[in-house]
Amino acid sequence: MASRRQFLLGSTALASSVLAGAWRPVTAAPALEGSLLPTDFTAAAPDLAPERIARRLVGLRPFRPMGVRIEVEAIGNTTLIHHYGHGGSGVTLSWGTARQAVDLVLAAPGRGAVAVLGGGAVGLATAWLLRERGRPVRVYAEHFSPATTSDVAAARWFPSQLLDTQFRTPEIEANLSEALLFSHQRFRRLIGRGYGVDLIPHIRLALRPPSPGWVDALLADLIPAPEDISDRDLPFQAPYVGAVPGMLIDMPLYMRAMQRDLRRMGVVFLQRRFEAPAEIAALPESVVVNCTGLGSTTLFGANELVPIKGQLTMLPPDPRLRYTLSAGSLYLHPRSEGILLGGTYAHGDATTSFDAEAEKRILAGFAELYALPPGPRSVTPAARGQA
Repeated sequence: MASRRQFLLGSTALASSVLAGAWRPVTAAPALEGSLLPTDFTAAAPDLAPERIARRLVGLRPFRPMGVRIEVEAIGNTTLIHHYGHGGSGVTLSWGTARQAVDLVLAAPGRGAVAVLGGGAVGLATAWLLRERGRPVRVYAEHFSPATTSDVAAARWFPSQLLDTQFRTPEIEANLSEALLFSHQRFRRLIGRGYGVDLIPHIRLALRPPSPGWVDALLADLIPAPEDISDRDLPFQAPYVGAVPGMLIDMPLYMRAMQRDLRRMGVVFLQRRFEAPAEIAALPESVVVNCTGLGSTTLFGANELVPIKGQLTMLPPDPRLRYTLSAGSLYLHPRSEGILLGGTYAHGDATTSFDAEAEKRILAGFAELYALPPGPRSVTPAARGQA
């Protein structure tokens, strides 16, 4: 059983906690090793019977074509630091871009309390790193867990929907690489410490072995090339089956643990909705970090943000499914409350209604991957997560 010290990360424990390690240089870390697939590994197939569907979830990814915005703006006498636009990589990048945003906070005048706007994974990581640097923090948000988009995220540690390729530059790639490395290090420290972070093999199905892309190059020091396991006796109906080690973040567990320990560290959580920048300027904190994601569109006029709607079908938990899976747009992620099936990326769709036809396509796709009978599908109301 883990000790109380591993879970109680109060302000007096910051310096010595396994998480605190504040501001070590970002240096290369050893990659996750091996495929994590024992020779007797068997990939159990999910039971796709429609009566087993437990929940339906909808979330909106805050995509910014030019990538994450980390930038200083003045609103009267308030220093505002924007930290938004993570696309499908909010959880994956959260600690790394938070570090970059906190560096801007530390360069701003004053040493008083800092306001963080937004109660999702990005806001919580930002608040944590600010406390590591000794700054009092208040987190303001309209919604906290379990009602954030982060709670809905399937959250395999892997970057997706980072930016439009036309905006790639060496500087942006260097910043992304640094953020990914720092974030990866932070999540690895959380493994086995009650935050829902776990090592789990990832299975990738395709028609042929994948050709490395520019995102794979960013991850070259963190995730090894896939191991071809097409010759294994596995249930997948695909010419190519690859395996890599990976991390999965069980978001409901992670969000609860982060909020709990941030409170123990002295962070104050205040539920509030802001309508205009003037309300931000009126806050008692002279430095504010904006982690509102899509909320930046209405609050700060960030019209470059594009919602990408995603939905998940949740099946009951199945302890036999101890792997994540991707095949084209389809993906499967197990977590404590159930098995998540996804595969929708509705660019520009800001609605949170559940698409029953998309679910039928996803379930039929998985039935084909596992050579299972598709059967009829029934639809019940969706459970929705909003930022």
